[in-house]
Amino acid sequence: MTRRLLVVAVLAALLAGGCVPSTPRDAPGALGSDATGRLTFGTLGTLERVDASRLERADQSVGLTGELRLPDGGGPFPAVVLMHGCGGLGNAEWGWVGPLKAAGYATFVVDSFTGRGLTEVCMSSRALLSVQRLPDAYGALRRLATHARIDARRIALMGFSHGGSVTLFSATAWAKDVYGREAAAAFRAFLPFYPGCGDYPERRAVSAPVRVHIGELDDWTPAAPCRELVAMLKAGGFDADITVYPGAHHSFDNVGRRVAWLPRVDSAAGCPIRSASILGPVLNGAEVLGCLHKGATLGWSPTATEQARRNVVAQLATLLR
Repeated sequence: MTRRLLVVAVLAALLAGGCVPSTPRDAPGALGSDATGRLTFGTLGTLERVDASRLERADQSVGLTGELRLPDGGGPFPAVVLMHGCGGLGNAEWGWVGPLKAAGYATFVVDSFTGRGLTEVCMSSRALLSVQRLPDAYGALRRLATHARIDARRIALMGFSHGGSVTLFSATAWAKDVYGREAAAAFRAFLPFYPGCGDYPERRAVSAPVRVHIGELDDWTPAAPCRELVAMLKAGGFDADITVYPGAHHSFDNVGRRVAWLPRVDSAAGCPIRSASILGPVLNGAEVLGCLHKGATLGWSPTATEQARRNVVAQLATLLR
């Protein structure tokens, strides 16, 4: 990928632009009490590129799937929607299903790639930007909230890396205002793991508590901007907190993944991207151009993973009570 194409990819990551009113789609039929395993659902429209750094809403829905697992018992259960990273479904997402089920939570692991014909976007970030998956999260919420054994009032969104950024976008009051009515439900809490914490006006107001989890040594989505975001939200009176795990790298809960340098992945770490709105345009393109680069470190920290498992279960017990 040339430097200019990489610039387009990163500038588009915090795109902005006008919003076209969405034409309501027919709500899907309710899910019965025995509905588990691989389920289909539609996104709540799409976010389409207008140009290199701007998106707008469109009505076309994308058909996706998610894997639903339920705890033992009759329910209704609180639930967690899980959004994967730029490499697609892997250990980071599936590794949380068991601990969450054991704690009494249903899990819905969303696949944003297969329905779009994608396998990864770590090295091809233009293919699907994290903000473009925002309609996926709310489409999954709408589907899950119809399930006979799910408590629609107690659903959290949890995402990892690319999916962590989706979680932060979804946490904005803007996202709830735009998608909440059609979803006919609202997320009760947001748990972004090692997300990108970019600068756009809508991030200053969230619709529910936010709990960020990130590694101290993360050089792909560094902790510092997320610390600043949480401090800003707290100062604004919102319920937000961050846990930084000592000695942990990006994707620290990717069980079994050896810590390694990935030389080909797109990275904007350290780039001060400022966007006019959640959908663009980017305001400081020339400044960003000078700091884009390739490569990042990724890998499992058993200690951080164990700590995160305990922390998340404790946080959900409070946030979804």
